[in-house]
Amino acid sequence: MATHRAARPPVETAMARALEWSRPLDERTLRHAVDYATSSAEAALRRNEASIAVRIARQLGLAQPDVAAHRALLDRALAAQGAAADFVARNSGSSDPDTVDTLAAAHLSLGDLMTASQLWLSLARSDSSRADAFLSFAWCMARAGNVENAEPIVAHLSRLTSHPKIDAVAMMIAMARIDYDAALAHAQKALAADPEAHVWLPLGPVFRSTGVANEASFALGMRLEDLSAILHLYEVGQHVQAGRNREAVAGADVALALVPDDRWAAMFKIMALMASEDKLGAAKAQADLAAATGARLDVLTRLVDLLFDASAHQQVVDLGRIVRERLPQHSALLSTIAHSASHVVEMDLAAEILGSLEPLGETIVKAGLSPFMVLAMTDDPALQRIASERRARILPGPTEALDVPMPAPPAPGERLRIGYFSNDFHNHATLKLLTEALERTDRSRFEVVAYSYDAFPEDGERTRLKAAVDRFEDVNLLTETETASLIRRDGIHVLVDLKGYTGGSRLSLLKYRAAPIQVNWLGYPGTYGLAEADYIIADPFIIPRGAEGDYSEAVVRLPDCYQPNRRSRTVVETPTREMVGLPATGFVFASFNHVYKVGGTLFAAWMDILKGVPGSVLWLLSKDPVIGERLRARAEEHGVDPTRLVFGPVMDNEYHLARYGLVDLALDTFPVGSHTTASDALWMGAPLLALSGRSFVSRVSGSILRAAGMGQLVATSFDEYKAKAVAIGNDPGTARALRETLVRGRDSVPLFDPDRFAEHLGRAYEGMVEIWRRGEVPHAFDVTSVDEAPARSVEVA
Repeated sequence: MATHRAARPPVETAMARALEWSRPLDERTLRHAVDYATSSAEAALRRNEASIAVRIARQLGLAQPDVAAHRALLDRALAAQGAAADFVARNSGSSDPDTVDTLAAAHLSLGDLMTASQLWLSLARSDSSRADAFLSFAWCMARAGNVENAEPIVAHLSRLTSHPKIDAVAMMIAMARIDYDAALAHAQKALAADPEAHVWLPLGPVFRSTGVANEASFALGMRLEDLSAILHLYEVGQHVQAGRNREAVAGADVALALVPDDRWAAMFKIMALMASEDKLGAAKAQADLAAATGARLDVLTRLVDLLFDASAHQQVVDLGRIVRERLPQHSALLSTIAHSASHVVEMDLAAEILGSLEPLGETIVKAGLSPFMVLAMTDDPALQRIASERRARILPGPTEALDVPMPAPPAPGERLRIGYFSNDFHNHATLKLLTEALERTDRSRFEVVAYSYDAFPEDGERTRLKAAVDRFEDVNLLTETETASLIRRDGIHVLVDLKGYTGGSRLSLLKYRAAPIQVNWLGYPGTYGLAEADYIIADPFIIPRGAEGDYSEAVVRLPDCYQPNRRSRTVVETPTREMVGLPATGFVFASFNHVYKVGGTLFAAWMDILKGVPGSVLWLLSKDPVIGERLRARAEEHGVDPTRLVFGPVMDNEYHLARYGLVDLALDTFPVGSHTTASDALWMGAPLLALSGRSFVSRVSGSILRAAGMGQLVATSFDEYKAKAVAIGNDPGTARALRETLVRGRDSVPLFDPDRFAEHLGRAYEGMVEIWRRGEVPHAFDVTSVDEAPARSVEVA
C-alpha cells in the first residue's frame, strides 16, 4: 500500500506576510487598480448610480490629486447627481408611467435604492406588460441583498426573454448565496451576449486585460468605494483562489480596517476561514459585519447560515426569532431555523415553522431547501428526490472537457479498479462500518484506492484503512478538475462517493465524470438527484420493487443489507446501573440518537410507552444540560414524571457500547432512523424497535434488523410501534430472549459477516462493469446471494 499526498502551495512566513501588507504599492498594481476603479465608476454612471461614481472618483482624486481625468470624472458624476436631484424635485408625485420610470432612475442615481425599487414596483403592478420595471425592481432588491424577492422575478423573466440585466441579477443572487462559480457563469454569459453588459454587473468589469489574477478573483463583487481597500482586495482575491487562507484572512482584515462595512472583504475572510475549518471564526466575522452594516438582512441571514454550519444551534434559534419576523417568507432561512430548533429541543418552534412551509413540495422548489434537512422534514421519497435534484442543478461543474481520457472497459478477468471518495477517512462512523469489508475484498479481482479530502490528523482508523487499500491519495488541496484528472489517470473503473449531501462533501466532483461508473453508497441515505450518479446501492427492504422511481440512480440491491458492519469491536466491562444513573429496578428503554431526530410526534409516542410500562425509564444522550431540562419539561407536559428520563453523556466508543448491556429495548427514531447506532445496539445484544416508513432514511434500521434475524421488531405505524414497545416492556422475559438470540447469532447472521458482504459488494461492482462493457446504459439489477450461487456470478438482466 502506497500513500501519496498532493503538493501543497507555498505558504509565506508570518513576517513575510506582514511585510507584504506594509510594502509600497508597485506602479503596475496601482495602475491596474486605478484602471479598474475608473472603469467601474464609468459603469456606475451608465447604470444611473451616480452616487457610487462620486465616491469612487473622490477616492481616485485622493490617490492621484494631479490627474485631470479623475477631476473630470468627479465633475460628470456630480453633474449627474445634480440633474437627478433636480428631476426629483420637479416630478415627485407624477403618475405618468414614463416619468415614474425616470423618477425611479433618478432616485437610484442619488443612492436611494429603496425609493427607486418601490417606484419600479408600483409601475410594474400598474402595467404587467412592463417587464423592464419588474427587472429594475428585482435588480434593486438584489443590490440590497433581498434575494428572496428578486429570485422568482428573475426565474420568470428568464423564461420569457434574455437580457444582460437578468444575468446581472442572477449573478448577485448567486453571490448572496455564496455560489461564486454560478456568479461567474452568469457574468460570463452576459458579457458573451453583449460586451457592454459589464455596466449591469454590480461592481464593474472583470479585470479582462491585466493578466495579473485569474478571472474569478474579480467576478466576486468587491466593493469599490475605497481605493485602498481595492488595492488590498486585489491581492486577497488571488489568495482566496489559490487556497492561501491565512494570507487571505490577513489581507481581508487590512481591507476591513479601511472599510469596516465592506461585505465583500468580509466574504473573502469568511470564505478563507471556512476553508480552514474555522467555522466559529467565520461566524464571528459575519457577526462583526452585521454590526458594521446596521444589521442588514442579507448579512444577518448569512450569519444564520454560518452559525448553523458551526453547529451553534441555540444561537441560530435566538437570532432566527428576530430575523424571522423581518423575513417571514424566506423559506430557506426558516427551514434552517427549524432544523436548529430541533437540535435544541425547541419542538414547538420547529413544528410551527415547518407548518408554515406547506405545501412542502412548492417550498422545496422555490427555496432550494437542503436535501439533508428535507430528510428530517418528510418521509416522502418523491419530495426528497425533488430537493436533491434542485440542489444537484446548482452544483458547479466543469467549464471545459478534461484533457485526460476515460479508461476503457476492462477485459474479462482483468482486475477492476475501485475508488472511494470521502472526507470521513478518520475516526468516523462511515469508516468504522466500511473497513472490515475493505480488508476482505478479493485482491485478485479488485484494486482499491481511497481518495481523501479531509484535513484531520492521522489516527488509528485512518492507519487501518491505509493498510486495507492498495493506495491512499490525499486530494484535499486539489481542485475538482485536478482530482477528476487524477482519478482518470489512475484508471478507476468504479468511483464510489461516500458523502452525498452531508457536511463538507465534494459531490460536484461527479459532474466532472471522474470515472466511467459513479456510485452513491453508504454516506447519504437517499438519492443524489444527479445525472452523473449512475447507481445507488441498496437492498430489497430499503428500496423495494416498485419504488425505483423515487431515485435518479439505477438501483442495485445487495441480497441482505446495504450497510457493512464490523464483526470485532473494543468494549469495556458493562457498568452497573448505579454508575450510569439508572434506578436499581425498572425496564430500561433507550435511544442513543442525535436529539434532532426526535420530533414532537415521536416524543409523544415515547411518553405513551412510558405510561404503558409502569416503573420504566427512558435513557437518552445529552450533550447539554439545558436540552435535558427541556426534554424533562416536555415529559411533564405529557403527564410523565420527568425523573423517568435519564441522561447520559457522550463517551468514547468502547465505554458507549458497554452501556448497551443495561438496555432492555432500544427505541429507534423516525423519519430519520438509526444507522451505525442500530448496528451497535444489535451487536451488543440490545434489541431495537424500528419504525419503517417509505423513505430510504426511515427504512435503514428495518433493513439492519432483518439482516440480524429480528424482522419481528420492525413496525410500520406509530400505533404498532407503541404496542410492540409496551408489550415487550411489560414482559421482561421476551426482552431477555431477544438479547440471548442476538448474542448467540452474532457470529452467524448476515449483518455481521464482512466476508459475505465483501463478496456481495464485489458482485455488485462486477455487474455494473458488465453492463458498461456491453455498451448499455446503467440499469437496475439484484445481486445474486452466495446462498444461491456460491461461485461468483456477474449475470445481469
